[in-house]
Amino acid sequence: MLIGYQQLDYFSIHISIRIIFLFIVYLMIKTENSTNKILLFFRHFYPILFLSFFYSETGYYNHLLFEPFDPILVRLENWIFGTQLSLTFPHSIPDRWFSELMHFGYFSYYLMIIGIPLLVYFKVRQKFDKTMFIILFSFCMYYLIFILFPSFGPQFYFPVEKRLVPEGFLFQKIMNFIIATGETQTGAFPSSHAGLALILIIITKKYFKKLLWILIPVTILLLLSTVYIKAHYAIDTIAGIFSGGLFYIISNALYQGFIVSKGSSLN
Repeated sequence: MLIGYQQLDYFSIHISIRIIFLFIVYLMIKTENSTNKILLFFRHFYPILFLSFFYSETGYYNHLLFEPFDPILVRLENWIFGTQLSLTFPHSIPDRWFSELMHFGYFSYYLMIIGIPLLVYFKVRQKFDKTMFIILFSFCMYYLIFILFPSFGPQFYFPVEKRLVPEGFLFQKIMNFIIATGETQTGAFPSSHAGLALILIIITKKYFKKLLWILIPVTILLLLSTVYIKAHYAIDTIAGIFSGGLFYIISNALYQGFIVSKGSSLN
């Protein structure tokens, strides 16, 4: 923000919002020794509430350095697949039941982001801090990429007449509402949905193996849906899987190398 403040609108408002956020963080730090279970629960989960705001903010900063990379991504998609899968896939299976299934798959991402940390919090509390560190670090890395290397994705880059998705039922209406209220022209490459889904599978494998038989099929639907509903190019999703694995390795190493080792040295 400081580097590109001359290109940003409402700069003072955004600085003020961050001061408020820092104040909230300070208050949360002060509640560390509280015995109030509700307050402690909020202290552990409030960063997830911040994520949606900061995701929308990436669209505010993504013009500071580069223009969108969509033309490059479109050419790369054509070179690899010989077509734009985000355009051909939905129209190859236009059935309403399949469209509904795809919209449910995309919606399941939000259930996973909230549900898996909740399970860890209530069932494996001693692993919760590490889990949250890995998830939040990965989100921050994706958001940084979205700012430095912006891309809109098919749902914003292609002409309006090419953005249509086959009709579904309930979950299409839910996703249309979420996209209309929360999506912005940012964050296509790499797909954070794909990356975080892989990270959550790894976490689930460590602590809740029996849930994998549910999570893996749902994740497959999620990966397919990113292309079907035109949220991502196919190469975004592929890059998301690889980057998710990379961010897990980096965040796990950082947690072990700095937070765990520092805590051990203090003890």
